[in-house]
Amino acid sequence: MAEIERQIKLLGYIKITAEIEALTGLHIGGTADSIDKGGIDNPVIKNPVTNEPYIPGSSLRGRIRSLLEKKTAKVLSPMTNDIWMEIYKVDDKVYSNNKAKSTIDAMNSEVCRVFGNSASYESVPSVLIVRDALYTDKTREKYMQGGKGGLPITEAKMEIAVDRITAHALPRTIERVPAGARFAFEVVYKIQSVSFISAIDEKGKPKKVESYMADANVIKKDIENIIWALKQIEENDGLGGNTSRGHGQVKFSNLTIKHEVFENDFKQKIEHALKDMETTKAA
Repeated sequence: MAEIERQIKLLGYIKITAEIEALTGLHIGGTADSIDKGGIDNPVIKNPVTNEPYIPGSSLRGRIRSLLEKKTAKVLSPMTNDIWMEIYKVDDKVYSNNKAKSTIDAMNSEVCRVFGNSASYESVPSVLIVRDALYTDKTREKYMQGGKGGLPITEAKMEIAVDRITAHALPRTIERVPAGARFAFEVVYKIQSVSFISAIDEKGKPKKVESYMADANVIKKDIENIIWALKQIEENDGLGGNTSRGHGQVKFSNLTIKHEVFENDFKQKIEHALKDMETTKAA
């Protein structure tokens, strides 16, 4: 088989921004720098330079993907020989993307289309960048450590776990970002076309094996799916750990969608597709 080369053409970006407000204490676990008697058992993740808590992009991305997988019933399933595959359904046929199925098949998966599929000679890259969510300037001033009138940047919540056999109480201390803290949320969706080129064909010339051209209506569906996942996090789920015990209830506010498209013909199609959504045209 001739060597396959993947070529990606970048056509533009769609940027979604918002503010994440913690309605209840938020816990995304970090690593304790030291072990102190009577100290925090489960610290939150913090910036090692500023010591400010933040929401990792990996946590946000994982929660969005998990919700979309559950919505579409397309989840990662273990395979033999420690190989993981993603199963998705296309036209009543089941494909596994570790079998190097076609790019078109992967693009019909709402999950693979955004987050990429597993490695193969026709692997499709992720188009979604999820930034770390850092404190907003107002929150940074409000929770300024050591500042005059500043509030504690985190809180310690005592909880009791009960051994169901011995009825013995096991106290623990969980560190949380306090309710009211706000974080700057940003994701970037890359608009791109993907082609796979054979190094040579029978006549010794490069040959296009398969290609996926960006489609404005498909892109609109992807953006709608991302917004749907954010709505689910806000209304029916949460962020971080211990959400079943009241932690991690959040609210997304000041949501904006901006786009920048490099080709004029395709720019008009994107603007038409997104016209009914809350969107601001990029300068």
